[in-house]
Amino acid sequence: MRTTINVKDDLMKALMKRAMVSSKTKAIEMAIKEYLERQAIEDLISLSGRIQIDLDWEKEEQVELDEYRDHR
Repeated sequence: MRTTINVKDDLMKALMKRAMVSSKTKAIEMAIKEYLERQAIEDLISLSGRIQIDLDWEKEEQVELDEYRDHR
């Protein structure tokens, strides 16, 4: 997608230097990707303690296998 944005020169230069890229497009893409990944991690962290996960996956797997065998 082609987009026109105004970014301060010093910010763009710092971003390109930090990202070690020579293209403004690559620098912006990397920044957006990292931002989205960080937000996804924060979303997962915010769920901590709200979701109960049964860590006994072997038991659950056996139940599913037994159900499968019973339906054959």
